[in-house]
Amino acid sequence: MLRKTITLDDELYKKLELNQITRQYQSFSELVSNALELLIDKQKKEHYKQAMIEASKDELYIKDMKEIEEAFKYSDFEKDL
Repeated sequence: MLRKTITLDDELYKKLELNQITRQYQSFSELVSNALELLIDKQKKEHYKQAMIEASKDELYIKDMKEIEEAFKYSDFEKDL
């Protein structure tokens, strides 16, 4: 496990305490790790969103999506036997 020392703004720490966020974790390290995981997830979602925006402008991508939609249009109405 990697160990790092951080400096935290006093006001930010007060906000964490005021909102009882620090009490939700066994340690401050767990809180920071959880926050960083959320930040990574948020960044991944933002990158995906940007990629989808770019794809929506790509004529070849749109054509492919229409072909896939056409190929599977009846599968939504299929029932298990």
